[in-house]
Amino acid sequence: MFRTISLLALGAVLAQPALAQEAGGRPDGWSLGGLVAADTNPYIGQGSDVIPLPLFRYANGPFELSTNGLSYDVLDLGAFDVSVAARPRFSGLISTDGPELDGIDREVTGDVALELRYDLGRLYAGADIRQEFTGEHDGQEARFRFGLRQALGPVRLDWSAGAAWQSGDLSRYVWGVGSDEARVGRDAYDPGDVVVPFVGLRGVMPIGENWSILGTLRADFLPDAVTDSPIIEDDTLVSGGLGVEFRF
Repeated sequence: MFRTISLLALGAVLAQPALAQEAGGRPDGWSLGGLVAADTNPYIGQGSDVIPLPLFRYANGPFELSTNGLSYDVLDLGAFDVSVAARPRFSGLISTDGPELDGIDREVTGDVALELRYDLGRLYAGADIRQEFTGEHDGQEARFRFGLRQALGPVRLDWSAGAAWQSGDLSRYVWGVGSDEARVGRDAYDPGDVVVPFVGLRGVMPIGENWSILGTLRADFLPDAVTDSPIIEDDTLVSGGLGVEFRF
């Protein structure tokens, strides 16, 4: 019997600002690397997950392609910019053969997004509005976050906090139980619209001219409407990752 593995760690790791983001953006060119992501897996009966994640990024002017999808800056006013993007949503489950989640199927989906960012040097604020386009749930999400950059010697830190509003269609897909998934002892459940607050920390430490060590830690605080779901048993999703990156 296989253990259920969630991909929520990947989504949380990629949902924050770019690992090596600095005021004024990142330079054009390529970066490649890898990261080991882990989370506490809030689904019932499941243990912690550890998932390897390849990292890549290519930027050329307003265009960027990366592990977190593709984006294009449609408006750049220096401190304020607006982008359109296509992003993956890693809310999937791998190997749902365990008895607690029998019949539960969740896929990696895709969102189109409008992303806004206001940068004041060490401080920044951002907002994203997302719509699913892959035909799995047709849900929407709005994310708001505030952040603070800090340097401790060679280490660059990025502290952030915010919240994600998820529509009923999205929250039912990620956290709920559809009528066709109900079983004896597992009723159908619809969380409705939910708001999930989060805090996060990312760090970058250069090691040489082109290499960097990357780290990330994040906690998502699941509301009662989520934790009341029969397939969710934890009220906090803790995720993080550690990796390396090479720029050229």
